[in-house]
Amino acid sequence: MIKDVGLFGISVFSSFIAIFLSAEAVVGEVEKKTIYILLSKPPGRKNFLLGSFLGIALTAGTSILINGCILFFLIFTKQNIIDYEILIALFFMELEVLVLTSIGIMFSSFSSSVMTSTFLSLLFYILGHLNPQFESLKKITQSTILKELLTFLQWILPNLELFKIPESLNMFYAALAALYSVFYSGICLIIACIIFERRQL
Repeated sequence: MIKDVGLFGISVFSSFIAIFLSAEAVVGEVEKKTIYILLSKPPGRKNFLLGSFLGIALTAGTSILINGCILFFLIFTKQNIIDYEILIALFFMELEVLVLTSIGIMFSSFSSSVMTSTFLSLLFYILGHLNPQFESLKKITQSTILKELLTFLQWILPNLELFKIPESLNMFYAALAALYSVFYSGICLIIACIIFERRQL
């Protein structure tokens, strides 16, 4: 019970760090007018987005590592066992953080306010965990239009349930999850770069 509650808390806390920090990565700097100082230097807009992405991912990752080590030590002292599943869970959490950070930066690259960017990021976070349920809805609905809509949502929304440890974990599944995280994050960052390059500040 301690492990389940602890891992859930770490996952939610790190996800919120990624969402709230990334949601204001660009639009927050625009509102504070500091973006003009940052972009007046050589790195440019693409490097600014990439630096923001890596910084936020590292911040959330550090939080995951610190809290994970505390949980690992707590379970060891309480049960006198070394639970390596915690380390695997932390790895999957960081993969989820990468996806959420890229989504937040994508929305922040074109949003007009931090609130809008944060709301959209939270919406993707919630729907991303509901993504697998869309398949069940497609089986019970009779509407062709609704089925097409659900299929479309499955494609554009992240499948965040992929980052939960399955009962039969293997290296292939871990590699698939890592590849999915990198691919989805990459697509979001590319979209963010394209939008931000064309945005009038």
